[in-house]
Parts: sequence; C-alpha cells; structure tokens
Amino acid sequence: MNPAAATQLTELLDQQLAALESVLNVLAREQTALEARDVSALESLTAEKQAHLAAAAGLEQQRRELAPSPAAMETLAESPAIAERWARLLELTRDCRDHNEANGRIIRRQQRRVESTLTLMRGQGDQADVYGPDGADPAVRTWRLPITTV
Repeated sequence: MNPAAATQLTELLDQQLAALESVLNVLAREQTALEARDVSALESLTAEKQAHLAAAAGLEQQRRELAPSPAAMETLAESPAIAERWARLLELTRDCRDHNEANGRIIRRQQRRVESTLTLMRGQGDQADVYGPDGADPAVRTWRLPITTV
C-alpha cells in the first residue's frame, strides 16, 4: 500500500472510531433515558444518534472505496497502525450492537408492562392472574366490569 493511501485510511479509521464512540455514548444515555422513561430526552437522543449513525455510514462508504473487500482490508491491516484501529473499530461496532440490543430489550419490557396495564384497565386480563378487590379468586367470579366503567 502506498504511504498516501495508508495515511488516508488511518485518518478515515480515526474518524470512524470517533463516530462510533459518539454512537456508543448516545446509546448509553438512551438507556438511562429509557429506564427513566424520559420522553423528551429520548427524542433529542434519537436525533443525535441518527446524525452520528449517518456520519458513521458515510465514513464506512469511504472506507469501502479504499478497501472494497475483506481481503483488501486484511492486506491493508498488515500495517500495525491500521490493524490496531481496525480491531478497535470492530470492537466498537460489537459494543454498539450489544448496547442497542439491550435498549431494545428495555423497550420491549416496557411495552409488555404497558400492554398488561391497559389490558387490566379494560377488564380484559386473564382472570387467573389477578385477585379481586376482596381477595377472592377471580376464577369463581361470574362477572367483571372494566375499571373505565366504574
């Protein structure tokens, strides 16, 4: 690889690392906002995350122009400076994926809670899951009014 291309790739990888570190930072703050159910923070974090992801995607496109195949990247990664950055980039990508999946689990858990609450409020819940106000087993009840009609 010629020195100019190596320098260009090194700089590009540094930019990609910065972009992914920003994404990871936003994902961590997003997790905190999800746990706190802070809707306004989530809205601003979503916009920020999208901007960092767009930047990372643009940089990845540029990197692929320099190294269009995995084999080409392996050849370029023979340089210790490039190899170190490439390994860190792959690690950051995995960290972002893992953090994003964790945030997805938080969202799904909260959705289940909301759905369960709405089901109960509508009087449509599985009667075996809930005791009545008098502590009686709901399976022996013959009727049940939704909370919204009381």
